[in-house]
Amino acid sequence: MELRDFALRVLLTDSLAEKLAPPAEPITDDHPGAAIHTPDSPGRPASLRMARRGLRARLPPENELHRDEPRAVLLHFFANHELLATELMALAILRFPEAPPAFRRALLQTLLEEQVHTRLYMDLMARGGLALGDLPVNGYFWRQVSGMESPVDYVSRLSLTFEQANLDYSHHFAGVFGRMGDTHTAALMQRIYEDEIGHVGRGLHWLRKWKMPGESDFAAWQKVLHLPLSPAQARGRVPFNAEGRRRAGLDDSFIASVEDFGKSRRSAPGVFLFNPGAERAALARDPDAGRNDRATAGLARDLDLLPLLLCRAGDVVLVQRRPSEEHLRSLAEAGLPSAELEVLDASGRLAADSPLRTRKLSALRPWGWSPDSAEVLAPLAAGARTSLPWNDAIRAIYSKATAARLLAGLGSMPDAAALAGIPCETPEETEDAISMWFRKGHAAVLLKAPWGLAGRGHLKVLPGAPPATQTVWIKTTLSEQKCLVVEPWLDRVADFSAHYDVAPGQPPKLRGMVRLVNDSSGRFVSCIAGRHFQRLMPAEATRALERSRAHHFYRDILPHLLTAIIGDSGFRGWLGVDAFLHRDAMGHLLFRPVVEINPRGTMGRATLEARRFAAPGSPVAWRIYYQRHAREAGLRTLAEFSARIRAAHPVVLKDGRLLSGAVCLNDPDKAGTFLGVLLAGEAAQSCCQVPGL
Repeated sequence: MELRDFALRVLLTDSLAEKLAPPAEPITDDHPGAAIHTPDSPGRPASLRMARRGLRARLPPENELHRDEPRAVLLHFFANHELLATELMALAILRFPEAPPAFRRALLQTLLEEQVHTRLYMDLMARGGLALGDLPVNGYFWRQVSGMESPVDYVSRLSLTFEQANLDYSHHFAGVFGRMGDTHTAALMQRIYEDEIGHVGRGLHWLRKWKMPGESDFAAWQKVLHLPLSPAQARGRVPFNAEGRRRAGLDDSFIASVEDFGKSRRSAPGVFLFNPGAERAALARDPDAGRNDRATAGLARDLDLLPLLLCRAGDVVLVQRRPSEEHLRSLAEAGLPSAELEVLDASGRLAADSPLRTRKLSALRPWGWSPDSAEVLAPLAAGARTSLPWNDAIRAIYSKATAARLLAGLGSMPDAAALAGIPCETPEETEDAISMWFRKGHAAVLLKAPWGLAGRGHLKVLPGAPPATQTVWIKTTLSEQKCLVVEPWLDRVADFSAHYDVAPGQPPKLRGMVRLVNDSSGRFVSCIAGRHFQRLMPAEATRALERSRAHHFYRDILPHLLTAIIGDSGFRGWLGVDAFLHRDAMGHLLFRPVVEINPRGTMGRATLEARRFAAPGSPVAWRIYYQRHAREAGLRTLAEFSARIRAAHPVVLKDGRLLSGAVCLNDPDKAGTFLGVLLAGEAAQSCCQVPGL
């Protein structure tokens, strides 16, 4: 009998007996024929036709499985899976006639074993008075696997995903039934477990045959999987069985990665987007404003993996380019979460055929809510648990004028309030405010555009007649933004930020504090977080913060002030407040508790979250390098610069977490302008120039 004819019978017959019957004569594969088109569903008797989505029998709890009827219901569920596997293996034989003969023989062998499994399940079900088809059967496996496009796609979806998950289920229930004294069912589950080890091993064998040289097994497998499939589906919702996976040939790194996915597995993942142009888009009320700014667009492209520091395993990160598998492997080896990556189209939006558009999702987590993120995420809103919070009330929170007004209203801190910036709406008001600060004895004045980013949109003004360029800057900024904030230039000693989670209807909750390192113009350089925030600061700064009761302010007072600002805008998500300590003319350190309010992700928040990946006691830092750093080091590219950083600070793990070293978050070979580096331990201390932690 030809293999093709046997597979056609198994796939298309509507007789369950014929579908499960082994071949009556030896199988040959001399005439594999042409590839068939995938049918909408396999042939089945009427009682076994796949039910509509959402219709399924209730699975019994484990404490009821000692009874015949609940046990039969569970076995019915497993029998349907074995039947689906049988049909999908027949489909693979028919879809890939050009596959290696050895692969097709392995498919046949596995198919025959699945037939036996189905028949054995049916025999035991009969003890509970149940026949296959007495309960609704779902077609989830069929929907997820039948679209396979190649043999490696087949082994990735069925052998290494669903059959790998069955290593957990079969092993677990063999133990459950054994403890109940049901030796017949326990023996069946143990037999299926042993066979499943072989099935996973066969899939792994062929994955290794077909993957790229030097590519890890896990990276090769994950690359082939398409949403909604991910490594999360490769483990069961029962205790994880590492031993069975080892016996199947999976290496420890592969097993740990699957287990990591499983720890935070959710049917509805969060979706993360790095959109650093949020403030520009908010200012202009234009989704393309940030994309049209060259520096911002470069930052969004190069650092699109930044949400890996914020998300959990199993979440989805929207990216502009897929990193190399070698780079993804290096991130996994450093302990970062294995998120799903969805590549946006050339316009920076979801592809029209993106599976995310029809998938159930939990939170939508852009870097910042603004017109650009609302536009990108709008197609996902219907499937998400939360709406898209974007409106002009949220736009106003971004404005530095809002932070200035909050600071000016701090009656409990009159010294800080007296130095609050002055919002100005005309050139005349701006000049008056500049003059006022000079009359008060300040050596320089700082002008801030309300919607600026990381030091951009600032202008330092010195005494004397304003130069023409300064006058033009003031008029241009007022024309564009309708406001300027004018404040004294202060002698900053130490910058830091406080970070909150915001949920509608609740005061913001303080999550932690981070030290910031800015350059002389106030532009971001790096930030560092550790178990004890005060140890990250200079000793005199720590004493000044203690005198000012800073922690009490950020924990107990500021959340209520922020609640009034947020109002009924519907804003939710991350919120950061920048602050610093500065030295007055007498040499005393003074506390400036609010400098900017950032209703979005920040580099400080990303650093705070990255502490999850560090060993206890190891500080972590986040630093962004530029092309000039490579040139200053005598190197041509950021890739070369990255290699030097990693050689100087090799990654050292302790119990799977970063003890020390440098991890380049974005792919150095694809970095155009920016290189983001996560540092731990001594590397964090030295690269952020924070002595004596």
